[in-house]
Amino acid sequence: MEFKVRDDINVRNRSLIDKKYKDYKKEDIAKFVAFYLDLILSVNDDKIGVGFGLLTLQSVAFMLALHKSGKEYTLLYHKGDHNFDDKKEYCDKIFLVGTFGGGVKLGINQLIANNLETFILTDTPEFELSALLYHRSDDLIFNFDKNKKTYVVIDKQIELLYPTEKIEGNSISAAMDNYFHEDDYCVLTRPFSHFGVATLSIYPAFFKAKNITLCPTFTDWREEYHNATHVHIDLKMMSGNCQLPKKLRMLTSGGYNFNSECLHYVTSRSEIENIVDCFGTIYCPPPLAIKQLVSNYQNLPFKWINKFIKPTLVNDTLAFTTVDGDIFNDMRTATNGKITTSDIVVLDNDDFYFVGSAKRFVRMNHIRYPAEIFEQLFRTRTGINDASLRYETIDNIENPVIIIPNIKDFATAYKFVDEFQVESKLKLSE
Repeated sequence: MEFKVRDDINVRNRSLIDKKYKDYKKEDIAKFVAFYLDLILSVNDDKIGVGFGLLTLQSVAFMLALHKSGKEYTLLYHKGDHNFDDKKEYCDKIFLVGTFGGGVKLGINQLIANNLETFILTDTPEFELSALLYHRSDDLIFNFDKNKKTYVVIDKQIELLYPTEKIEGNSISAAMDNYFHEDDYCVLTRPFSHFGVATLSIYPAFFKAKNITLCPTFTDWREEYHNATHVHIDLKMMSGNCQLPKKLRMLTSGGYNFNSECLHYVTSRSEIENIVDCFGTIYCPPPLAIKQLVSNYQNLPFKWINKFIKPTLVNDTLAFTTVDGDIFNDMRTATNGKITTSDIVVLDNDDFYFVGSAKRFVRMNHIRYPAEIFEQLFRTRTGINDASLRYETIDNIENPVIIIPNIKDFATAYKFVDEFQVESKLKLSE
């Protein structure tokens, strides 16, 4: 399965050299990828780790180069404190990919200064200049056919994430075939740190769209969003009251319950031709299936579009196998070689209606945490011991709500929800 960056691609990205937005052509991207590919290949360490910051052209080029290198690697995730120091035991060399803002940046710089043999920050003015002046260019052709493994560390547990590149490749292909257009102008802000966003929006944009703008921050979004004909939106963007262009060809969502409230948010701000909700999981990334939404919310089925992953049922919940058979035997969540989930669905051939989850959870920093663990983390981090977690039903699906008894604690709770990207409403108790 082969993908290629188009010859006339144009990517707007904020330069680290002069802090201004600039247009980067195929020739620039080819040099970026070649530079990072040679950097990766110069690392002799067997165990490579990757930790994510905000979305940038350099981060995309690095991840494309890492794929092309053929090296297996481990993705490093955390509870929101960007504490990559405790991940050193899993990897010999750790690349910190993207930019980091605010106080996090200071901590990252100190971490690298104290561990020069272990950590490499990919987004620096020096690397950007070196890449733009690099002596060779990559062909920007990428194959996703190898049975190369990718691992993940969440908190302090390492496990197999993808047993083959075909999983990512087929999701990229499904996205390109079903909701990307050659003339799209994509403005993207959701970073790699959300599992599945690479295959849902980032890679498909780079392999099909003509124009792309990357927005690491909401400040960047406010400067660039008006150019978009195609955007991907998440809950943090909506909670931050992000603007949308007056008209859009395509708006996609994924990784959360895009309910009638979300639908009202986007349609009240923009005239949108197509709204597509994408379904996937941490181990089988989106799009596995898509749901085409209309302005008046309806309980529509998800249409299965992935040609490699196939749906089935295990104990009345959604599970996956592949056209290559049950290849998931080494996965933590596998049952008889099939990936299992907690998603309750009603199958209709390969299409399905999403009913809800068999387990209550809260997504924080793009990772699902069981409700009881999240409550403990929230109280420990905020010191608000009388907070509680409840669930309200919207469109027949349960959604988490954090209840704060005292108004004096609301600002602290809001700061936690914002910093740790908690996908939950926040309310004062009545």
